Amino acid sequence: MSAQVVTFEVRHIVVRIGSLALATFDAHRQRRFYQREAGGQLFARVRADEWEIVAATGPRSRDRRGRFSFRPHRASEQEEIFQHHELGLDYVGDWHTHPEDVPRPSFDDLSSIAKVVRRSTHHLPGFLLLIVGRDSFPGGLWASFHSIDGLRSDARAVPDLSESRGIPKSARR
Repeated sequence: MSAQVVTFEVRHIVVRIGSLALATFDAHRQRRFYQREAGGQLFARVRADEWEIVAATGPRSRDRRGRFSFRPHRASEQEEIFQHHELGLDYVGDWHTHPEDVPRPSFDDLSSIAKVVRRSTHHLPGFLLLIVGRDSFPGGLWASFHSIDGLRSDARAVPDLSESRGIPKSARR
């Protein structure tokens, strides 16, 4: 894996993805032609405008996975939300893989996360969508924020911000 922490900013929120979540993403990249899309949920410690993603779940045995598609098993996802909430973590969005070097969301990806934001009961201003491609992080990672008012904001890297918040330069990309 190429990074221990990835930091980006989306809207007014600084998001840090920790090494355990990055390891989950890296383990499921579609590096071979026969590998199917994988995905799951993102759980974070939320402190106002700073979200630290500490866990990425999935894929689950009951998910539907194809070379160019991923459909999560929603009942299993709800159980994961309850379990992580008991640990003091908030559900903050979804992730999945794409079989391309630098991933871009499809229309279905964008409409799916928008639907999740609208239909969920939550206290957050919206949710994240992360798509993992074949390239190393951060280039092989798409990130966007989908707000409750229906707007999308694409992420931008903030490497200097990581250093100012106590993350050593050697531990970020």
